[in-house]
Amino acid sequence: MGLVFYPHMKSNSKNKKIELLAPAGTLESFVDAINAGADAVYVGLVSFSARMRARNFTTRTLAYAVPYAHSRNVKVYVAFNTLVKQSELEKAVHLLYQLEQIGVDGIIVQDMGIAAIVRQAFPKLQLHASTQMAVHNSAGVTACEKIGMKRVVLARELTMEEIAKACAIKSCEIEIFVHGALCYCFSGMCLASSFFGGASGNRGRCTQVCRRSFDNMDPHNKDDKGYFFSPNDLSAIDLLPQFIAAGVKSLKIEGRMKGANYVSTVVAAYRMAIDDPQKIHVAKEMLRHDLGRRKTQLFLRGLRQTGIIDALNPAGTGIYIGKIESVDAHKREMRVLSKETLNDRDLVRIQPQNGGEGIMVQVQSCSVSGEAITLKLDKAVECIANDSLYCIGRASVTGKSEAKLDVNPTRFVDQYKNVYSLLRSFRDADKFDKNRDRRLFVKIDSLAWLDLLTDGGIGGVICAFDKAEMHGFALDANLHRQRLGRAAYIEPPPFIAEGDLGEWRRIVQTLCKDGQCGLMCQNLSHIVLESGVKRMRADYLLYATNKVSVNAYSALKLGQFAYSPEDDAMNIKDIYSQKGMVYLFGHAQLFVSRMQPAVAVDSVIADRLERKIVVKEKHGLYYSLAHELYCLFNKRDYLEDLGVNSFVIDLSFVNPDAELLKGILSAYQEKAKYPDSCLFNFKGGLQ
Repeated sequence: MGLVFYPHMKSNSKNKKIELLAPAGTLESFVDAINAGADAVYVGLVSFSARMRARNFTTRTLAYAVPYAHSRNVKVYVAFNTLVKQSELEKAVHLLYQLEQIGVDGIIVQDMGIAAIVRQAFPKLQLHASTQMAVHNSAGVTACEKIGMKRVVLARELTMEEIAKACAIKSCEIEIFVHGALCYCFSGMCLASSFFGGASGNRGRCTQVCRRSFDNMDPHNKDDKGYFFSPNDLSAIDLLPQFIAAGVKSLKIEGRMKGANYVSTVVAAYRMAIDDPQKIHVAKEMLRHDLGRRKTQLFLRGLRQTGIIDALNPAGTGIYIGKIESVDAHKREMRVLSKETLNDRDLVRIQPQNGGEGIMVQVQSCSVSGEAITLKLDKAVECIANDSLYCIGRASVTGKSEAKLDVNPTRFVDQYKNVYSLLRSFRDADKFDKNRDRRLFVKIDSLAWLDLLTDGGIGGVICAFDKAEMHGFALDANLHRQRLGRAAYIEPPPFIAEGDLGEWRRIVQTLCKDGQCGLMCQNLSHIVLESGVKRMRADYLLYATNKVSVNAYSALKLGQFAYSPEDDAMNIKDIYSQKGMVYLFGHAQLFVSRMQPAVAVDSVIADRLERKIVVKEKHGLYYSLAHELYCLFNKRDYLEDLGVNSFVIDLSFVNPDAELLKGILSAYQEKAKYPDSCLFNFKGGLQ
């Protein structure tokens, strides 16, 4: 195997109090991260990785890379952190088997089914809960310990105090992001890329909707245009002593899609700061050359909303090179008005002036001509004059002095011979009955809806009230249940700050006492809010895209689950579980964030294709909703033929209105498409 590596450079002595974890999207970045002083490196495979557009690694390459790292006392973790469809499970099992043989030090997962497979069949693989699981408080860490996680990668939106509380759960190591790009939405809760084209961020195909330019549709702000959801980059290097004191185990740098120069620069800076805190100011100066955006510490120093969103500047990272003057796609050339120069193998990003997604490409050559440069690119690109160009990665200096690595690769077997019996062991033991009674649930977030839900066809209510209304509901819970005459479930918010955990525990204990209400869970932290809950279900933010994850939720006493609105017809058919609820109607929650967008609550904004988003606030969180409804009423026959017997109409963020409700329920009964609605990914497919 003709792999090429670079000579190992001796790094500084390492402070073992805390792990420095570096990203690597390429082999070059992998070696440079080790040379710069990383204690561990995380990589993704060419499939099942949350950064599918990075070059990523094959298991054949890892068979060389892992022994190379281990010979230098550096660990290797693999990000296996996407949702896995039922049809992909066999391939996933074979890859997990290969990773166990290769001897990777940990596997970072989002999918509960993958975690269950690892626990049962590949126990040598250490499980790390991905930030895609949106673990954000001590209850979530406790829940992760229950499902066998050795380490938890916390959500990035926490304060230092909240991180310390999570670290107090000693059964799990805590890993946090300290540098690099931020998602606007809580990781694992974003449906924006999926809704606007079927390319799911939960499956590694994010098209960075949050980095796009939007127009404010308010007639009083007609010319108001900006990058309303685009955060600055995280940089927390001057807080390293506090992280160590809090008990954080690992400091993670984001950047698997960035070049080797970025990786070596950032790792070297953090290595210096960890080993000698007196040199943090020197390390910060080094980070000025990381080719990133402006910097923020997000909420680490407290819940302040200033300095996070930069609505006025283009969302692309890097050093601004100039405006594109002309492009010859056939020759893969472009002319750029600039006094800068670029080197062979530098990475550049084309930022369209219309606010669309940027395009990353590599420079093959650069020639200077007066006030312009002419670039030869490694591929043809679609762009136009006046688009902007940024340098986002310098070619690695070490790449110019390559040397072959003298290492024996780990030999492994490709196929796990017991794959079919393993997957059969997770099948649903319940008898499948197509004649089971149908049940319609309605989800509401306002007490005012209760007076309107008089239709006898409604079989259950999911109450997603805020804390104040939940207390009001608790005061008259028995009265409400008698009036409803149907099953009631309460649903806490998807993010519960550490300081609010006690109050939500009391709410759950009061309302779920003696089984009077069930608990609808949309985060792992919810399952440990109160041990005495008799009826629990998993809502769709606890994703179930395969039978093994369905089985995993059953093991956690979650009797039923909800298919994600972003799932498609074929995958629902492949799972065919009668424990599944299907959301038939609602506004897709594209973003759920702790960050306030750079636009007012209740604003309606639109992208360049005139697709609209509505901004709302609830639970102290900011929800960005698709203006266009999704509706599957006309697909009920198909779903019922599959044995689905539980459906949900989601009235969250819809103002209580008797006539509106009558029209929605009428369309449901008639199995008719609701006006001006779409099918989300149901027909087009989830990518």
